[in-house]
Amino acid sequence: MILTKVYKNVKDIPDLDSYHIERVMVKSDDLLKSILRVTSDHHHDYGIRLEDEREGLENGSAFLLDEHDLLVLEVIPDEVIVITPKDIDDMGKKAHMLGNLHKPVTIAHGKITLLYDEVVKKTLEKEGADYVVEKMALDSPMQYLNLSAHSHHHHD
Repeated sequence: MILTKVYKNVKDIPDLDSYHIERVMVKSDDLLKSILRVTSDHHHDYGIRLEDEREGLENGSAFLLDEHDLLVLEVIPDEVIVITPKDIDDMGKKAHMLGNLHKPVTIAHGKITLLYDEVVKKTLEKEGADYVVEKMALDSPMQYLNLSAHSHHHHD
């Protein structure tokens, strides 16, 4: 079965207990894929190809299989670094450093989150930055900071 439209996120379905739910575990970077093949916890195979490419997948995306059944995506927890900048200046410095390292991040609630990376961890330790390493199921895929289009390619 090919699924082409997200019904809702499970947290937005008030009568969730009236559905039979099949779950599929995906990696956070799978949320970025335009075509996804998955096998549910009921051993059913599905293809996901969203009709509207502007619509994205996220942790909890639910697909209506029929009037009684849902397929729900659950993101496998990733090991992440969560940085808590001291102030807006520190936020800018950390974002600049991560941008130079070409690391995709999520910025929310005054914190910067990125997938675990030993080089970043050592850099943060050297700077005495406030950070923690933890396991977390990401709600949406990490994004590259692209505040302005720039390139490291040099033209002759």
